[in-house]
Amino acid sequence: MEIQIISGFLGTGKTTFLNQYLPLLDGKTVVIENEFGDVGIDGELIKGDIPVREIYAGCICCSLSVEFREGICEIEKKFHPDRILIEPSGVGRLSDVINACEKARMKDGVDVSVTKLISIVDIMAFEECADYFGSFYLDQIQHGRLLLLSNLDGIGKTEKEVQIERIREKNPDAIIYEGDWRELDREALLTLVDMAENYTDHPEVVAHQPIPADKVFSSLSFINPGVKTADQIEKTIAMLKNEEYGQVLRVKGILQVDTGEVLQIDATPYYSRYQNAANSNRDEKENKLILIGCNLEQEKIRELFHPGMKEEE
Repeated sequence: MEIQIISGFLGTGKTTFLNQYLPLLDGKTVVIENEFGDVGIDGELIKGDIPVREIYAGCICCSLSVEFREGICEIEKKFHPDRILIEPSGVGRLSDVINACEKARMKDGVDVSVTKLISIVDIMAFEECADYFGSFYLDQIQHGRLLLLSNLDGIGKTEKEVQIERIREKNPDAIIYEGDWRELDREALLTLVDMAENYTDHPEVVAHQPIPADKVFSSLSFINPGVKTADQIEKTIAMLKNEEYGQVLRVKGILQVDTGEVLQIDATPYYSRYQNAANSNRDEKENKLILIGCNLEQEKIRELFHPGMKEEE
């Protein structure tokens, strides 16, 4: 059973890639979604009849490593899939996720083999995130074998070339696809993934003691927040860019507004997207919202949305 890992920092487009990639695969595939926040959202956004195992409220590479390994064992016994596709938390190190998979192989006796390591990089956020988060952020880029770029619409040709060269310096051996992977047809995308070298290192032990993500990042999750209209949602999320709320790096959610439309919320400091989520696998009526960042002023954020809202504990 092979494992492919689709990594990338907060909001780079991992779930978007999965929805494009999954229908192209032959055989049986199971997806593991790891959400750093206290509620699961990405699993509802996976389209098609694909089994999804959600693991949330931490990172599978540190605080949830045991649950993750148990999940792999459970998937093998229940589904006998040809492959598992893992979408780790955006704040998890790729090297630590690989090691967690290797532990499942060595300690639990699961017949798994990590193959494709795909990392998605927001080209607009690269320089600032590399400077601010250092090796914590760069780990996903340095260990990826195929690097895909997102947020290309917001950057000029010259600046794009400069940023690609800086990314290449961090991982000269990786394939970097410089175009918009969302526009690739079936054959082109499969060929691109196939070109990427498979992972073969198989480390026997973790080479370092990782700093848990929850020591660097924090999250705040809401069930049924008080914002009721699309306009309220957009204005409220725009206010989160104010430093008084801390450094908000990611906002995502699924909310049904007063018109009955279900919106998928997807925002980072570099973009804000609001799109219809009617085609998602949403089978719940609860509205969900997750914020991830550093030094979050949680009481101020709660007050911003609604002082009486129900918070998911």
